[in-house]
Amino acid sequence: MISSEVNNKDNKELIPWQGLALTCVRILQLYCRVFDEDLHDLLCIKEKTCKNCKCSRDVHEVVAEHGARARLGFVQNHDGLDARTLGYTFVPPGLSSARQVDQYYSTLPSEDVPKLGSRGETVRSQRIVRQLPKQDLSLTACKFVEPQYESSYRDFVSGRNQVALDVAVAKPTPPGSFCIRCLQPVHAQQISVTAPRMGKDVWHPACFKCTTCDDLLVDLAYCVYDDNIYCERHYAEKMKPRCAGCDEVSATTIHMLADHNNTHMKLLVIDQE
Repeated sequence: MISSEVNNKDNKELIPWQGLALTCVRILQLYCRVFDEDLHDLLCIKEKTCKNCKCSRDVHEVVAEHGARARLGFVQNHDGLDARTLGYTFVPPGLSSARQVDQYYSTLPSEDVPKLGSRGETVRSQRIVRQLPKQDLSLTACKFVEPQYESSYRDFVSGRNQVALDVAVAKPTPPGSFCIRCLQPVHAQQISVTAPRMGKDVWHPACFKCTTCDDLLVDLAYCVYDDNIYCERHYAEKMKPRCAGCDEVSATTIHMLADHNNTHMKLLVIDQE
């Protein structure tokens, strides 16, 4: 389903039949063939990653089984606070009291606060899946990496893990600090975010976002590229092209389609069949 892509009046006015706003991508493609319409004139379609209907995963109720730290294969930090005891699904590393946790989350919009059973819990799960795609993290999650490119994939993962990927921490801010993103002051003892790979830079919690998609970095997981922070998805796309069909980054043959999406030749053959 792609109803989330049609959420403003201007887009709705472009749709000849309002049922299209709730239609699977495959039905839209068929509609465009029959009526000679341009799919991108109707809707802005994101990558097709659902196994069944080929819709974007963003529009399904996707639930991540684990947090970002476990998904990335990092050692779990058992010295911090227990998130569920405090009523959350995630507590930033570095905080030492429930008061600090509440102070941290008080600076975020309610939909970004991962309280148990809340909309924020679902949003967090969706961000984990979107920002940290499994096929970027492990070869076993990939279906279209050909044997001759497996060493290249492993080199990419190893290099990223060594020089770019990390998890930030939250802690009280020292006096005289300024947020590196918005350039506004961060008051002393206010909870801010620091990223070890970015030196002494600090961010307001609401400013710790991916440079490309402007999305809040889930569980404070980030990658560094050219002194900017990114979610893993968009860091990977700085390194390699991503296939719009299978959502994998790859060194294999990628072709640019008329709709400006990169697609593996193997998937093009499958689609044509």
